[in-house]
Amino acid sequence: NMAYAARGSQVPFTSMQLEFGVPKFLQDVTAYGPKGQVVGTYADFEDETRMIQRAFTEILLEGDSEGKPHLFPNTIYTLREETLKGDYDDDLRLVHELSAKYGSSYFVNMLPKYRGQMANYMGCRTCLQDTWTGDWEQDCLRTGNLAYVTLNLPRIGYQSRDENDVFEYLDNYMDLAVETLMIRRNQGLNCLNNFDILPFLDQKVDGETYYRIQNATLSFGFCGLNEMLLALFGEGIENPDANKFGIKCLEYINARAKSLQEETGLRWSVLQTPAESTAYRFATLDKEQFGDKAILQGDNGANYYTNSSHVPVNSDISFADKVKIEGKYHSLTPGGHIFHAFMGESYSDPDALMSLTNKIARKSDIGFWAYSSAFSFCLHCKTLMKGLSNKCPSCGETADVEWYDRITGYVQQVGHAKSANGGWNAGKRQELIDRRRFEQ
Repeated sequence: NMAYAARGSQVPFTSMQLEFGVPKFLQDVTAYGPKGQVVGTYADFEDETRMIQRAFTEILLEGDSEGKPHLFPNTIYTLREETLKGDYDDDLRLVHELSAKYGSSYFVNMLPKYRGQMANYMGCRTCLQDTWTGDWEQDCLRTGNLAYVTLNLPRIGYQSRDENDVFEYLDNYMDLAVETLMIRRNQGLNCLNNFDILPFLDQKVDGETYYRIQNATLSFGFCGLNEMLLALFGEGIENPDANKFGIKCLEYINARAKSLQEETGLRWSVLQTPAESTAYRFATLDKEQFGDKAILQGDNGANYYTNSSHVPVNSDISFADKVKIEGKYHSLTPGGHIFHAFMGESYSDPDALMSLTNKIARKSDIGFWAYSSAFSFCLHCKTLMKGLSNKCPSCGETADVEWYDRITGYVQQVGHAKSANGGWNAGKRQELIDRRRFEQ
């Protein structure tokens, strides 16, 4: 249980990504055992791989001592073509039992054409893919997402008179982002090499520094694409014409990242900013600066912007259309993305979820997703309830009923209980209420 670790009472943000079996590209790779002795190839350890994944999932299904979910580590399951052919159905069903019970599992889809052999994710959605050097070990291991700066897209919409202005403002803000990210990178280099404050990351492996900062990403994030499109066209991301311009903007940002790679030799990327607080902060600042011109989600005093290139959480479009719209942006955000499948209280059949997973993996460009279902927990009698409840059905408690849901990338307590310490900001709480949930 990582929720009660030390370090100033701060919960470590950890993720664990699991394979259902040994991936094909690793099967013939030499495996080393104790004292560095060759013990075969990774293909020889297929049974052990499956045992580890299964045991991990079984522990998560049990929950903690009170019946609440283990919030950390974020547990991520990798789906490959061979995973979906039937041999792993028992293990897949167990994972979907976890999704139905707690909504805490994540899925990486390795089937889309834009994929290589490996993609490593954190639960917050940030991602490392093997598209930097083409060597999955260099691109995905012993490195990370060093820093990103979030572009306030709605503000660009308010400031722009036409589409040409949009790209001029994007250039200006990306220039500022580049300057900021280079400062961050230089500070990281100093911390790693000069200040002697990162001894774990600075340890040597075969004479090489463990953390390969030269392979770490510097990224452009963004928030509120939907509201920018509304400001420019009067239509949001669900509108086909507005959506085309949204894709054009993301292609433009990606082109800048590619140009920077060629200019600097560094690993530049584009990602969907998680924006747990940014979506609320940007909306609050823009309301102050632009007044009624600002296009905001949520009620007065609890405003927020739609996350990254997501469809608004209260949109009434079909599940299939949401998958289709958001999937177009996953190949354009190689540094990280997520699709939220907000499920209703009745969507608790593991077999139905498993069937849905198969369709998303095979028929869409969604690269990373989770089934997010809200639930409540009575701190008095330890009863777990589906949905957002104000009263415990077992003991009648009303004051100390806590709510849980995925804040953006990871499941977290909302702070609804009277005794709660901390919780979601006002904008995220309003978004929680606004979320439209899909039923079976």
